[in-house]
Amino acid sequence: MKIPTTARAPLLLLLGVVLLCISPVSATSPVVIDPVPGNLMTGSIIEISGSTTLPVGTNLHYEFSREAAETGKVKYGEYSGAGGIIPVEKGAVGQVWKVPILTEGYAPAEYTFRIGKEGSDDRVSVQVRLIAGDGTPVPTPVATQKTTCGEFTSPVYISPGGTLAVKTTPDLNTRCNILAKGASLTISVTTQPGNRVGIWITNGFPVNRLTRYQAISADGSGKAEYTLPNTTEWRSGQYFIFVVDGGTAVKVVPDEKEPSAYIPADELEAKLKVYEKQNPYQKFMILLEEPVIQMNEIPDAVSGTPVEISGTTNLNAGTLLDTGIFPPDIDRMNQPASTVPAIPVTDGTVGRGSWHAVIDTSDLPPGEYIVKVRTGSTEAVRIMVLYDGLYDPGSSPAGTLIAKTYSVDPETKTVITGTPASEAGFPADPGILVVVSAAGIIVLVLVVNTLRKK
Repeated sequence: MKIPTTARAPLLLLLGVVLLCISPVSATSPVVIDPVPGNLMTGSIIEISGSTTLPVGTNLHYEFSREAAETGKVKYGEYSGAGGIIPVEKGAVGQVWKVPILTEGYAPAEYTFRIGKEGSDDRVSVQVRLIAGDGTPVPTPVATQKTTCGEFTSPVYISPGGTLAVKTTPDLNTRCNILAKGASLTISVTTQPGNRVGIWITNGFPVNRLTRYQAISADGSGKAEYTLPNTTEWRSGQYFIFVVDGGTAVKVVPDEKEPSAYIPADELEAKLKVYEKQNPYQKFMILLEEPVIQMNEIPDAVSGTPVEISGTTNLNAGTLLDTGIFPPDIDRMNQPASTVPAIPVTDGTVGRGSWHAVIDTSDLPPGEYIVKVRTGSTEAVRIMVLYDGLYDPGSSPAGTLIAKTYSVDPETKTVITGTPASEAGFPADPGILVVVSAAGIIVLVLVVNTLRKK
């Protein structure tokens, strides 16, 4: 139906009124960002602030991220951005908030700062331009191993002039900072005898909201050790460990009223930076993962020959893996047909450990078997197929067919005797040749007679 020209203007006006009615009551966000100065310098602590109508104590979630030019996707993580939770505070006039961001190690580029109420998708954002700091060195991660791990090396930062020596067991650099849940990690520290050492552990992503602090003291030789608590129940993800040389007193300690309160990594490091000269520190990162064992595919093999199995894992080197070979019968799954002595995990490549073992199949008849490699509740499973050596085609000459015949015991299903193999072709028995020739002549005569009758 065509709308008359005279009716179009009233209809457009009515449509505008309807759109205004169904639009949000307020187009303004409850969170406002103050103007951000241009050309902020890397290597410093920048502060982004603003105001809000939200009540004091409300948690705000912020992100400071870099747009990767080559992909157009947000680049987020160590030396590329930060994120966390900060509370709304009471200001001189109304409610305010402020976020300190340590930009040491960041590359000069365009960054985006986003903030909004925690749990809400409503966000306000602003572009932040970072330029190279004037005379401020941009530190790079200190690597103590090959570059196969890229940026995932430890420690990721060392305070200039600090004399603190820190070693992790196992060495995080052999695993690209990957640590399986429940795996042990010991931090060994060497400093001045009697010095206090503070160890902070906090999440790299605010969704986990976990922060731990432990103070230890160096003995008369300047040695101190700390073992990471059981991480089995921790969420997977990125964690930062700050080892602080406190001298006679560690300046940054937990709030007495809330000793377990979550502190984002960048916020914690901003506090440590204030006292860095008195309390130099080293920063480590771990990527906590669920324990995993991976097994490579097992090729079919002849029964009685050794079968190699191998794979990778994120478990620590020295972990012993148990191996069981089970028949496929479900009722017998708890009774392995064979086992392999404990297999040790060794350091592999690119952040993974490796393992290797050989299965002795001399007591295993042909058939399918389930191979399990496990430790605790973590396991890998593969199917292994063994076949009788008599069925092995071997190395037959090209273009020939080798035929074998066997006598098999119907009860035990074992091969009793076998006749010699021969190449396929005409039968060697002359009697068979005569019978076959006669049959061919008879058939030819019958065909010729039939054609004559037609």
